[in-house]
Amino acid sequence: MNRRFVISVILLAIGLFCWACGQSPEKAPVKAVTDAQKPAAPKKTIRVKHLTGEILAVDAKAKTISVRVRGEDIRLQFDDQTVVKVDLDRVRPQEIPAGSRAAVKYVESRGQRVARGIFISTETAEKKDSPPQSSFRITA
Repeated sequence: MNRRFVISVILLAIGLFCWACGQSPEKAPVKAVTDAQKPAAPKKTIRVKHLTGEILAVDAKAKTISVRVRGEDIRLQFDDQTVVKVDLDRVRPQEIPAGSRAAVKYVESRGQRVARGIFISTETAEKKDSPPQSSFRITA
């Protein structure tokens, strides 16, 4: 009887060992995600928009500029970060000559249009008066 007991204990131990090795490992416990570890919500991209038109007026006190684009008057705001250049020279917004043609870069923020760059070139108006110079045209 002693032999049967020892053999049955050995077989039971081997069976338990095989069962334990064949069992799938337990999944790691799920960690709680804290606020710091949460993925940040995608930031809203700021799109820069462009327009080209005639400067109607500049109001230094209200920090606004009016531009006529295709028959429509558009009012833009400007701030201290707005870049204003006339013929590559940086000037203040109050120094913009009325009636000049300008290219404006702006963003829409909180329902308002805020100018980021106002670029005026007086050379383009002068060049339009003279006929185009072409090196391919042969005059006889």
